[in-house]
Amino acid sequence: MSLRRRIADGLGWRFRPEWQDSCAAGAPVPDGGCAGRDCDSVSLRELRPGERGTVSCLADASTQAAWKLAAMGVLPGAELRVVQCYPACIFRIGHAEFAVDERMAAHVRVHRLEQS
Repeated sequence: MSLRRRIADGLGWRFRPEWQDSCAAGAPVPDGGCAGRDCDSVSLRELRPGERGTVSCLADASTQAAWKLAAMGVLPGAELRVVQCYPACIFRIGHAEFAVDERMAAHVRVHRLEQS
């Protein structure tokens, strides 16, 4: 059992290994992580300020960055709105705002939502 799984079990969290098994669009995720090849998702870095998206998957759910993003609520199905793209990517989920660097933003795959 991995250390992360033991920690999740000890804290009573639901361990989510299925993040690596398939994306929200039902496409299989290769061993190296989601490449977004089999669906219309784009990297969070491609959204511009004011654009909204729904998280489809995390590009490599086994990394420490993915665990940090999950702690922020960046999980498949979460809706977010980009506030700023440079120098840090700032996005809003619900009433909370988060800032991540380009490398961490690259882990997030989103489906663009229509502007309202």
